[in-house]
Amino acid sequence: MKLVTALAALAAAVSGYTILDAENFGTATMEGYWLVKYYSPTCPWSRRFAPTWEKVYHDLEDSLVENNVYFGEVDCKANRAVCDRAQIDGYPTVVFYNQGVNKGEVPGGQSYEALAEFAKTI
Repeated sequence: MKLVTALAALAAAVSGYTILDAENFGTATMEGYWLVKYYSPTCPWSRRFAPTWEKVYHDLEDSLVENNVYFGEVDCKANRAVCDRAQIDGYPTVVFYNQGVNKGEVPGGQSYEALAEFAKTI
């Protein structure tokens, strides 16, 4: 079963965007550079940020995968343990991972310009 989960996570990662949870987080983020959005579906700030996050991903999608940069998201309401491990204390929060290592929040991580620029310079 773990092999199936690992293969599914790897296949999803190749697409450039992955819904992350307790089952696939460690495996998926181990390779490459990741921008991970931590959010709560009931948080109004998270809902407001969602279109910006999606626009950055779609605008840069082609160049991201070429550069081994992936986007992921964690629903903290459904995956509390994952969010606790990352020490998430507010929503939404965008964190940069390099080869599975949490490198901290993306500076200005809720603006289109800051996210796009950060993603392009990784």
